[in-house]
Amino acid sequence: MAEGATAGDGEREPDEHARFARYRRDFDEATEEDAPALVARVLADPDRAMASSAVRAYLDRRAAALLTTPGCPPWCAELTGPVAADAFSARRLSEWTLLRAMTLGEPWGPAALLAATDRLQLRTAGTCPSARALAADGRTRRIRAAAASRLPTVGG
Repeated sequence: MAEGATAGDGEREPDEHARFARYRRDFDEATEEDAPALVARVLADPDRAMASSAVRAYLDRRAAALLTTPGCPPWCAELTGPVAADAFSARRLSEWTLLRAMTLGEPWGPAALLAATDRLQLRTAGTCPSARALAADGRTRRIRAAAASRLPTVGG
């Protein structure tokens, strides 16, 4: 019998699926003031992978909405402490901060981009400031090729 299923009632969703859905709803309904405490509570869930996934989904949705707004830096600062409990979520928040700097033309270093995940490198491979560094030193062949295709051609 599948986990979470009982005889006579068919297949039920495993408990972690139900908690994940509840966490997603909680994040949808949370105010900015509630978000840090909610992140901390979700990351305390015994299913670390599911909890991390729920938090990353929230980070991605919210950071994308705030990316170029003045509200992004304070939001990131408020979440830095709570996401520290999960290395992957902390890295994702850090990468959104780097993407913001790149998007707005704020100072950033190529070393930070070269240390970033494949996800961020591929996402930024087509941007002018990142293309040169990624064409030479991007983590994967796909990233290097995408970045190289964006470089200006000589005599072109």
